[in-house]
Amino acid sequence: MTSLDTKSRIMAAALAEFAEHGVAGARVDRIARNAKANKESIYRYYGLKEELLEQVLSEYLRHNGDTVTPEANALDEYVAGLFRHYRHDPRYLRLCLWEGMEGIDMRGGAAIEERRAHFADKIDAVRASQEAGTVDPDLDPKHLMIVLLGMVNYWFAVPQIVRLLFGQEPDEAILAEHERFVAECARRLIAPRGPLTGEG
Repeated sequence: MTSLDTKSRIMAAALAEFAEHGVAGARVDRIARNAKANKESIYRYYGLKEELLEQVLSEYLRHNGDTVTPEANALDEYVAGLFRHYRHDPRYLRLCLWEGMEGIDMRGGAAIEERRAHFADKIDAVRASQEAGTVDPDLDPKHLMIVLLGMVNYWFAVPQIVRLLFGQEPDEAILAEHERFVAECARRLIAPRGPLTGEG
């Protein structure tokens, strides 16, 4: 077994490499060099690059998954916090984007179960909010979570579109305003509908 220190360096170097280059563009020799580790040992302990990516994703969620997590009755704060988090650390989102674009299949194993559990917790927060009456009960929790994540993720997935829309590289004022904006959009989207009124 490699030492915990070596594994930690490999995970950190692989996270940076995959976030920057994806799986196809990532180079194990570059990961080994940046981790000050042996290239052959990376293959021995982690297998193919796809398997290493799976471990990197799981490791990131294990250590950072609770950094931004939805609380019942505070989904607007969740999307604002997620936007703020990705402003400073977009690596997990970048990994997921590469995973999707390159068609990497991770449908089995313990790692994917960890990721399913991570998102199940988010769905549970939506359902708890619906039971508490702060989220429209007619909204499907899974569809709603995808929309909330999409509101945040699009900004970082296609930054060139953001620049085109604003006509500039977003500065601190624009970023702060957008953080408030996504929170307000979430509040309006999830608000329970009042009783219908009218004549007749």
